[in-house]
Amino acid sequence: MSTIKINMPFEKWVEVQKEFQEVNEMLSDNEKLDFEKYKYCSSYGRLLCHLYLIKTGTIKTLKEPEFYNKKGV
Repeated sequence: MSTIKINMPFEKWVEVQKEFQEVNEMLSDNEKLDFEKYKYCSSYGRLLCHLYLIKTGTIKTLKEPEFYNKKGV
């Protein structure tokens, strides 16, 4: 059995994954977001916030994964 290290509590990781699925259901095929690029990010609060903003139409896409690993930005 293999394991992966995630940089957030497991329940938050599941929540982020669920939000990605919901957002991708709303987007066209060429706009879909790749959860694999973001699943190791540590700033899950910022990532969740931006996913919610995409769902409401406030922003169009996420920033690069590195943005969601920065502290205090």
